[in-house]
Amino acid sequence: MRGAVLGVMPAAKRTLDSGYRPEVRGVPLKSWRCLLHLLSSVASMQSDTETLLRVSNDLLGIADHMAPPDEVLRQSAEILVHALHAEMYVCRLRNSRGEWVTRAANHVNGKSIPIVAPYLDENLRRHPVMSAIMEGHVRYVVSNNLQGLERGGGSFDCVVYKEGYRSRLAFVLRERNNRPAFGLVQLYTKREYGFEAYDERFLAKCARIVSLTVGRRVAVARDTLEKAAGAMAHYGNNALNVMRNQAEYCGELVEDIDANLTRALRISRELMAEFPSDSRGRRLALELESILARADLTELAGHLGGVLEGTRRMTRIINSLKKSVERPRLMHYALGHDVLKLEDDVRHED
Repeated sequence: MRGAVLGVMPAAKRTLDSGYRPEVRGVPLKSWRCLLHLLSSVASMQSDTETLLRVSNDLLGIADHMAPPDEVLRQSAEILVHALHAEMYVCRLRNSRGEWVTRAANHVNGKSIPIVAPYLDENLRRHPVMSAIMEGHVRYVVSNNLQGLERGGGSFDCVVYKEGYRSRLAFVLRERNNRPAFGLVQLYTKREYGFEAYDERFLAKCARIVSLTVGRRVAVARDTLEKAAGAMAHYGNNALNVMRNQAEYCGELVEDIDANLTRALRISRELMAEFPSDSRGRRLALELESILARADLTELAGHLGGVLEGTRRMTRIINSLKKSVERPRLMHYALGHDVLKLEDDVRHED
């Protein structure tokens, strides 16, 4: 036992030299085993500190990349699942009905993943993660029994447990001042008590960093979209109203022109009847009738209708842009670029 204590002392000293100060309660050390446990805990903090720095740097490294909430959670989970030596992650976002919807899930090696519950109701108080969400201040939850709730475990069902996963670390993402949670990053491992090796303070700091970076990225993206949607609603709708008014006025002019053409065609036929069959006046009246008969405004009216439909479509797209502030979605576009997906189907119009 003494040899083990001597062996761990250099690592503990390096941790203390780096600035870490352990919380030592006023309990006397009664044995070499107690001393070994204390020194081991101090030494392990060196590894935790390095992990925390790496996670912080990686999360801050992607903080400038704007993305919708789904993608922000996925990118952050990819960093955490490797840094904390997990094997699978599941990301969830809260919808307006208080349901936590699965938005992303993946295995570190690309293997198949269990079919997790697509929705979790936050009123499911027996679920440890949902309970933590409702408490309002908890930022992470470690669960070591992933059997179903009906079997006394901490999972909605036994699917994850049957696939061999034994431990879960859930980060509850909250904005500042302990506001209601907006996201979940759940890490899974098949190791028994797989996350118990991490110090509580380390997990608390890690959870806070994840909440701050993810929350900041989501807030910046939402703020940018709000400004863009507001500007488009103001300037775009004004321009569309002008276009719509002009198109409608042109439609009225077309109706007037069509009425005049009809009257002119009738007059040309009356004039033709006034001239002898072989006279120059009759030939001119016949030519005038032919010209007026070919002047069909149906095609022009159809194009004006297309302009009006285009303005209505743009109005729907602007409304969709305003809605996307809360739930933006991306779609693949040309040259590998992703663009904001906006609905312009009339069925989605308010």
